[in-house]
Amino acid sequence: MPNWMKKILSADEEEAADVHFLVGEGDGKETVPAHKVILKHASDVFEAMFRFDSQNANAQNASANCPVVVPDVEAEAFKVMLRFIYTGDLSALNGDNAMALLYAAIKYNVPGLVDPSLQIPISKLRNVFLAYVQARLFNFEDFANSCLLYIDDNAETLIKSDAFLRINQKTLCEILERDQLQINGEISIWKACSSANRRAVLGPALFKIRFPLISKEKFCEDIVPCGVLTMQELDSIYHFIFRPNFRGIFGGLLFPLQFPSQKRISYPTKATIWMEIEKMSEFSRKINWNERKSKTVHIKGLRWRILVGIRKPTERAEKRLSFFLWCDAASEKENWRCKCSAILRIVTQKRGMFDFSREFKDHEFDSKCSWHGFTYFIAFSELMDPRKGFYNREEDKVTLAIDVTVKEAKTDNS
Repeated sequence: MPNWMKKILSADEEEAADVHFLVGEGDGKETVPAHKVILKHASDVFEAMFRFDSQNANAQNASANCPVVVPDVEAEAFKVMLRFIYTGDLSALNGDNAMALLYAAIKYNVPGLVDPSLQIPISKLRNVFLAYVQARLFNFEDFANSCLLYIDDNAETLIKSDAFLRINQKTLCEILERDQLQINGEISIWKACSSANRRAVLGPALFKIRFPLISKEKFCEDIVPCGVLTMQELDSIYHFIFRPNFRGIFGGLLFPLQFPSQKRISYPTKATIWMEIEKMSEFSRKINWNERKSKTVHIKGLRWRILVGIRKPTERAEKRLSFFLWCDAASEKENWRCKCSAILRIVTQKRGMFDFSREFKDHEFDSKCSWHGFTYFIAFSELMDPRKGFYNREEDKVTLAIDVTVKEAKTDNS
């Protein structure tokens, strides 16, 4: 950082600031000095704010020295944002302030902060539940799915945290209804919600707990005495456990079950990833690499994508399609590794024709080498040949697929 910029940011230069922000709430409030000329060139939101203040300067002359109140942004995150605007420095970005910084970046339209905030490993975030809610709010679906994946894998620990008890009922419902939630039985969820008034705390989420899956002994020892469930709800669970096929005189279940009874499942070990390369004729004219990625598919607790590009071995050689399976887990897990087999396919568009496929078996993926496949998968002349049936000329696209089987998946912190 240049010395002059360090000086501008230092407390000694606070008198030179022409705007002050009162940031945060309660004991976390802090007054932060800044300079309008710098902020308005970094953000159109700041520019509009200061222009409005200038236009209304006469009417607000009496309160000209009042700070701009920003109660919805944490002071630490606001200061990290200012340091980035002034110097490009993000050394203070960490798991404690990443989500607050993401919120500030979106509020003040500082796009250069968005990706760095989302690249903090999920395991380092201060509150993964809050991160999930924010990701959904701002339509970062891949990041939201990564949060859910981490919650699934670490549910037994996370449901015992204070953050779990502070999440809203809507989010609680979304989490509890997940089949992949890795917990040591439904009784773990019940004990995690250790409140004097569980029914009011849980709200609709009460009916996401799979009481019928709790052992008879635990149900009688822990659930019945607390008095949270009504007699009708208790009767329905008793009959499901002890007399599951008992029916009334009219043939219907005498005590209809109001709680889910489907067992939670582990992550799938097999899946197919699909990808369409659109505007294929334009793509085929590119020179070396021109990377394309598929959407994410979760397999065995990790994120997987198709990764394709263009390769030309020599100046005179024909261009070829590069086709890889990519384990995109760097942003959510540290020191992960897995063993995987895959069949990489170019899907035929004609009946009676076969896919063009190549495969690898039992390849070791890890955090240092996260992709594997074929640099020279197929020549473009063959790929685009209408007789082969791979290229859809009318829609100008090619369809790719990878059939993935993950045999082992481990992390050092799992």
